[in-house]
Amino acid sequence: MRSERQPRKCDDSATRRPQYTIARDYIAAGVSVIPLRMDGSKAPAVQSWNEYRTRFATDDELRSFFANAAGIGLVSGIQSGGMEVLDFDEQPDETFDQWLNLLPANLLCRLCVVETGGLGYHVLYRCVEVSGNTKIAMTAAGGVLVESRGEGGYIVGVGSAAGVHQSGSPYVQVRGIPLPELPTMTPEERKILWCAAASLDERPDPMAEYVRQRRSELRPSIESDTSTPWGDFDRGADWLDILQPHGWTTTNGVSWTRPGKQFGTSAKIVVAKDGTEVLTVFSATAGPLAAEGVGHRTWGKFSAFASLNHGGDRCVAARAVIAMGYGRAGQ
Repeated sequence: MRSERQPRKCDDSATRRPQYTIARDYIAAGVSVIPLRMDGSKAPAVQSWNEYRTRFATDDELRSFFANAAGIGLVSGIQSGGMEVLDFDEQPDETFDQWLNLLPANLLCRLCVVETGGLGYHVLYRCVEVSGNTKIAMTAAGGVLVESRGEGGYIVGVGSAAGVHQSGSPYVQVRGIPLPELPTMTPEERKILWCAAASLDERPDPMAEYVRQRRSELRPSIESDTSTPWGDFDRGADWLDILQPHGWTTTNGVSWTRPGKQFGTSAKIVVAKDGTEVLTVFSATAGPLAAEGVGHRTWGKFSAFASLNHGGDRCVAARAVIAMGYGRAGQ
């Protein structure tokens, strides 16, 4: 699903800086540059661009590259000082906002964000650790929600002629220190960015499904305290029965989308150390189950049931689950 946002307008052509000058500034800042075609393909406008993964273009090459309108390609990876990019292209508004909500404030204030010609988002940074191009989070149907551009990749740079993208829209920086300067992330900070992105993955987890099936098969033999209504409910209730009546939706029983939202992962079910299934909520706008701040929140079945149906009153919730038949084994 593409964004319904309107594309940002290009700068007036009379005041726009020459692309040669912009490209030269990128190189001065340590970012390798290549020219891109103006046919909407974003493909390199040179026979081979691999050599610019190990060297910068000369001034004569830059003048030749940008004698006419062309896109400015920024080569990611080691040659550009460890530049890496997180690319939010499919369902960009939902996915990007959800990702931002998972980040701590000290990273949010340093992000360098570019709105792409396709109304997606690029997040640019440098790190001493850089990988290749990686699909980090995908939809259940196989679409790419978040992927990286690292060693062996390139992106369209801000300052490119608008025709480089098939939409005819420009690439515009919307956040962070002005390009061509880039923020530097530590390996630990980069890990936070990637883990937040990976948590948005909507693909079914085969191992989680297997564990769920085996737990269901073995449930009668699991040693657990089912003498209390809440303990019995945590073991025996089904998350479908708890969440669906309140507008939560799922395609695989593991990843859940909060009420009022049509797609994206707002929460995931995982198996706790005691063998019970718990719900980890990432969304800060998930009603009574919402995460706090930019972190996450974990719910057991009974506590979620009490919060959703009884305002968190566990005594009232306990009477309700007893009426359903839970907790009677210990009576």
